[in-house]
Amino acid sequence: SRLTVEECEFLQGFPRGYSKIPWRKKPAEDCPDGPRYKALGNSMAVPCMRFIGSRINAAVNAEKLLKKESA
Repeated sequence: SRLTVEECEFLQGFPRGYSKIPWRKKPAEDCPDGPRYKALGNSMAVPCMRFIGSRINAAVNAEKLLKKESA
């Protein structure tokens, strides 16, 4: 069986209904599942991006500390 759009949003760290957007001059409530699955497939998972960002931040801070100690 297939994951629902809402399950995909949840697994990627987005709030429920996040991918509901106006589509082809129709209101967001009428957005079909196909474009929503496509948008989620082209996105990056929030928890992964948060983890990568925190690691980059830690590396930058460590580098600053090393430069400060060597000066």
